[in-house]
Amino acid sequence: MKEEPFRYGENNRCFGILTLPDNPDEAPIVVALNAGLLHRSEPYRLNVLVCRGLAEAGYICARIDISGKGDSPPREGMKFRDLVDMDWGFIRQALVKRFGERNIILLGLCSGADNGIKLGAQDPLVRGLVLLDAISPRDAGAARRELMHKLGNFRKVLNIPRAVLSRVLRRISGKPSAESEQLMLRDLPTEDDLRQCFGRIVESRGRVLAIFTSHAYPQYNQAGQFTRALDIAGLEDCCEEEFWPSMMHLYPVEIHRAKLVERINQWGREHLTTLRDSAGA
Repeated sequence: MKEEPFRYGENNRCFGILTLPDNPDEAPIVVALNAGLLHRSEPYRLNVLVCRGLAEAGYICARIDISGKGDSPPREGMKFRDLVDMDWGFIRQALVKRFGERNIILLGLCSGADNGIKLGAQDPLVRGLVLLDAISPRDAGAARRELMHKLGNFRKVLNIPRAVLSRVLRRISGKPSAESEQLMLRDLPTEDDLRQCFGRIVESRGRVLAIFTSHAYPQYNQAGQFTRALDIAGLEDCCEEEFWPSMMHLYPVEIHRAKLVERINQWGREHLTTLRDSAGA
């Protein structure tokens, strides 16, 4: 395994790091996308740990800084979705020039997962996704499970009158909830993005790993909800979905972080051949 700089964009203006396996021939490529405004290393060097583990498993890994994040300069006057699309065009071009056309797996936390879904909806080279606290549609039972969870928590039961009053006051004032404000800061995939992305994954016999933490409440509250709510034929066969409600969004606890890194690396090892050889490669 070795690491080297990765440049992309006009005059190589944007920056990332490549982590190469001992034998990169025919290896699929993992691209780790920024979450929010974070540097490509991600919180607690999460992307570094994941990419080095996947490189040992046989993947080429690129952890990159989208324009305006980390070591890549900003692009002024562009909507975020257009900026990501433009950057992705340059990233893809640089990877194809270096390695030829290969299957790509996109890895992202939070808004990085959002971007992975949007890019997967439009790029046929994307055959795999590792999504950490991605946006999830709610299924028919989500509201009932949310209520039962609250009723099962004594402190939350005592807080119900205050929560109801707070919700009424928000509706009167038009002020969004804290959860809504968080989602408003993300450029979320549309329903069309979701259906196109995961329809492509199913059609190309790709693979998905989706992991949700306590941060996903209240939009996600049961393992299996993501694939159930999307209701795309065949998705349940290629998507591994897990719910870790005791863990925090950025994995600040070392033992939790180690579990995540090992889970992703295990997934990568198990599906290396599939992700290398899936349809259209």
